[in-house]
Amino acid sequence: MKLITFFILLTHSLVVSSCLLPSDLNPNITLTWTAPTGPREDMPIGTGDRFANGTLSPVGLGVRDRNLESILTPPEINSGLRALARAFPNDVTLFTPPYATYLRANLSGASVGRNPRVFIMSGIHARERGGPDDVLYFLADLLQARRARTGVRYGLRGYTYGQVMTALSAGIVVLPMVNPDGVAYDQETDSCWRKNRNPASDGVNVGVDLNRNFDFLWNYTQAFSEDADLDAVGSDNPESEVFHGEEPMSEPETRSVAWVLDNFPALTWFLDLHSFGGQILYGWGDDNLQTRDPRQSFTNSDYDRRRGVPGATPAGLVYREYMQPPDAVSQLKLATRMGVAMSLLGRTRYVAQESVSLYPTSGTSVDWVQGRWYRRRCGAGKVQGLTLEFGEGSDAGPCPFYPNREQYHRWMREVSIGLMELMLSAATEGAPNVREC
Repeated sequence: MKLITFFILLTHSLVVSSCLLPSDLNPNITLTWTAPTGPREDMPIGTGDRFANGTLSPVGLGVRDRNLESILTPPEINSGLRALARAFPNDVTLFTPPYATYLRANLSGASVGRNPRVFIMSGIHARERGGPDDVLYFLADLLQARRARTGVRYGLRGYTYGQVMTALSAGIVVLPMVNPDGVAYDQETDSCWRKNRNPASDGVNVGVDLNRNFDFLWNYTQAFSEDADLDAVGSDNPESEVFHGEEPMSEPETRSVAWVLDNFPALTWFLDLHSFGGQILYGWGDDNLQTRDPRQSFTNSDYDRRRGVPGATPAGLVYREYMQPPDAVSQLKLATRMGVAMSLLGRTRYVAQESVSLYPTSGTSVDWVQGRWYRRRCGAGKVQGLTLEFGEGSDAGPCPFYPNREQYHRWMREVSIGLMELMLSAATEGAPNVREC
């Protein structure tokens, strides 16, 4: 097949679907990114350890707004978490899931609260710079503000000390950097790297798209319609940017996420932080949601080869993914609330929309997390899932996912507002719903 090559000068008007470039969606397109001439203007990568091997506690922009010098590296994320645990020993509990990555790294996480309700993760796609930093500094803001008995402020949006206390009452679990191998490689090479660094599939092509490796309709050729646009759903080809691995949950990174769900049974909300696009995504990734017919479910093989055609569906292929009505209402309500609040800073407009509206997907984190309940798994808690795609494309460096200095700081403020709204909402909800068997 003819190879199509595009030479693109990066601009904010570049048409890119959230998380995926045109070349990611079509293997016959090769993109040669030509950054603007002159010095690079993207936010630099950190050197050294600003948290001094876990002895200097992070302070976010909500407590002390300032210029952060550089993007955090994987070792700095770990150091920052250790520093928070050292500064707040009665509040922060560190954990390490028992699955080392291909390059022998361990994921580092932290929890605050006896029975935390909210699980936030980031860094599953290596090139989406800034997300892990946002998570670490947001957690630091909450803890530092409580100690100082003050509120937090992100640009025009402020939250009182009372709201900080309410947010913390929900409890929080964080995995700031789910893909440390991929992030380290991307920061070393500036290669716009997306996947992890596992070469096990064929020994030549490196990497699995971790956000196609979860056990949710992973066998997409069986689950999805032949009329579906499969470019972003997943791939069996190790060369693809959406290669889903050799089997579901094959990667230590995805198994680590599962470990968190198993070890924090009181969770009610999950958020996966990505860039870019300005969306808060709710519902399902495989098809439009509906609330009337529970038979139309990813668990029902009778609907295999009918999924993945959202909007106008060909006759005889009507399928919509079921969600219980209260869940659909809760997700839309919170996604809208977050979008309105985040948009107050005025540059990026955030909108709530269904996940499948970007493109159909299989094996994503959010679908797997909220699907645990719908599988009727004994002991599974009902966890609602959202994806936050922060910011917009950048023309500051060799990859549109690399923010410039202004974008990095502005997006951190926007994300922090969204996460604060999530925490405040979770704090007002009832007891977790756990499936009895």
